[in-house]
Amino acid sequence: MIIYIILSLVIISFLFYKYIHLSKVHKVYGKIAKTPEELEDGLMYRKNKLKKYEGMLFQFETKINSMWMKNTYIPLDIIFLDKNMKILGYVIDTEPLSEKPLSIDKPSTYVLEMNGNSVFELDMKIGDTILFIDKNE
Repeated sequence: MIIYIILSLVIISFLFYKYIHLSKVHKVYGKIAKTPEELEDGLMYRKNKLKKYEGMLFQFETKINSMWMKNTYIPLDIIFLDKNMKILGYVIDTEPLSEKPLSIDKPSTYVLEMNGNSVFELDMKIGDTILFIDKNE
């Protein structure tokens, strides 16, 4: 009987961990692209990685937004956010210098660029919220 109870608890715990995600808030700081030039250039030409919780935030019209890695020398994670800064999806560890369009199949309002593999390193999940702190203010 005890074995069945323990086995049941293990199975329930596994299912809870695998399928029920409690959303988190991730604090990220960096620059917000505001001018047309900043929106166009983003992190182009940068050769040094960003710091661990650093990124660049872009605000767009709510639509299927697309980015690329043209003239971008460091691999990035591209994180697509809704108007409330909730993660809708991401493209991870992008290929530097690629001109391939990178997007998800959902409309987004914000796009956050961070170092490649940040999504995994910071345990970011779809549904989590980004609290972005503009380091220029």
